[in-house]
Amino acid sequence: MLGRGVNPSADSLAYLVPYLISADIALANLESPLTTVPSQTSGYSLCATPDRVSFLAEAGLDLLSIANNHNLDCGQRGLAETESTLHTAGLTPLNAQTVYRKIHGLKLAFLAFDDISAPIDMNAAVQAIHEARNSSAVVIVSIHWGLEYQGGASERQRQLAHQFTEAGASLLWGHHPHVLQPAEWVGSLPYEGSNPSVAPQDRSSHGCGLILYSLGNALFDQGGLVDTRASALVLVELDGNGVRSANAIPFVIDVQHGRIQEADKQTADSIIERLGLR
Repeated sequence: MLGRGVNPSADSLAYLVPYLISADIALANLESPLTTVPSQTSGYSLCATPDRVSFLAEAGLDLLSIANNHNLDCGQRGLAETESTLHTAGLTPLNAQTVYRKIHGLKLAFLAFDDISAPIDMNAAVQAIHEARNSSAVVIVSIHWGLEYQGGASERQRQLAHQFTEAGASLLWGHHPHVLQPAEWVGSLPYEGSNPSVAPQDRSSHGCGLILYSLGNALFDQGGLVDTRASALVLVELDGNGVRSANAIPFVIDVQHGRIQEADKQTADSIIERLGLR
């Protein structure tokens, strides 16, 4: 989030840059419209000026989900300008319209949904995922869902997640709670339930999915709760069967200086344990 109390600088995302540029493709949820249009809401407005898109582009990000409950903070014109601003900077906005990419011969399909502003049209979402999977793509879904500041997934999150994975999604990446929530491995695996201790090669041979229910905040101005300042970037390896491996890079947010920084060992261990990824 690049608006409200965040004053981004070249240092803001610098800690994550080596990891972001090492990836074939890097994803994030953009919580702030990038627009010159005045705020259209009487509540929280997270709008930021369009020039701040440079911080996203220079950090090595590629695809930005804009399917969230703040995308209309500056109205429909603000949303349209946000999409235009991202495209001009060489970034791709994500929404319910499928975006395809081919990386090293692997076809990927990206979708983004918002279950906070209004309940998801489940039939349409499942159909879109199913069609993308039937096109021989590995499907990655961004989803804005859940309850703010809750340390675990809600029943609705779990229901949606399992419908999406059954429809063909291999990776679900969630946001909105503003805090980390435990991840879950799913799929046709040689064990019941989640078990991150199973080796990645054993998962991929059976076709595996990963649900990241909430990765918490990245750059944000929430300083009241410790949990809103502790988060992780996740490096995911995919093949045609789904997720081969996932590794968490823990970090903390320095709200006062508007930047992400390395977590100390105790905090890093806590983040990794909470997320359930190694």
